[in-house]
Amino acid sequence: MDMTMQLSRTVKGQEEIFNLGHTLRPRHRQILFSVGNGISFGELCKKMPHCAELEAMVNDLLQSGFIQALRNMASPSQPAPTASRSQAPAAPAPAQSAAHLESTRTYALEFLATLVGTKSPAYRKMSEVQDLAGFNAILPTCYKVIAAVASPHQAAEMEAEIARRMA
Repeated sequence: MDMTMQLSRTVKGQEEIFNLGHTLRPRHRQILFSVGNGISFGELCKKMPHCAELEAMVNDLLQSGFIQALRNMASPSQPAPTASRSQAPAAPAPAQSAAHLESTRTYALEFLATLVGTKSPAYRKMSEVQDLAGFNAILPTCYKVIAAVASPHQAAEMEAEIARRMA
């Protein structure tokens, strides 16, 4: 399997994680949880170095529709598509992506405040986020908190909207 292949959960995969009726075996669920919103196969191998049948299990999840392979990026960084869309110098892209991140973070904070309140640790951590790495690091916690406190469907709704906004 190509180490740079990007993997992401599908709606079916999100339902498996957030709903109570689990259909997968624990090891498959662990892989599904690790895939999250996106990870390369190489990164997944680093996260799970002792999983001898990782490639076969990832193939099972792909075949079953729990995860999907996204288009491979030419480079590990994702600003390339933004640069190819416009002929403008590269300088405006970071400011634009920073504004985009801030708008998405604001959405996440409003969603969290409505469903779990502003005193939640997930809300506090999200309010402290200052960059994309920090944002992506706290998202899984936010989804879990919403699934536990509100409902798995609302967690999936938030995850889908954030994915749409970040696309």
